[in-house]
Amino acid sequence: MSRFFVPKAWLGGAGLVIGLAGMAIDRRWLVEIGAGLLAVAFLLRFGERRKQSPQ
Repeated sequence: MSRFFVPKAWLGGAGLVIGLAGMAIDRRWLVEIGAGLLAVAFLLRFGERRKQSPQ
């Protein structure tokens, strides 16, 4: 398990819930916050790149 697994899981889950709640109650700003959290979770995957092994 990588060091970014837990933050990615929380950001992704919170972004999904907030975005869906925003769609359900028709609040665009909640949808935008949810999309932002999902974007941060997506970008964190680039922070866990493994070091290249020498060949």
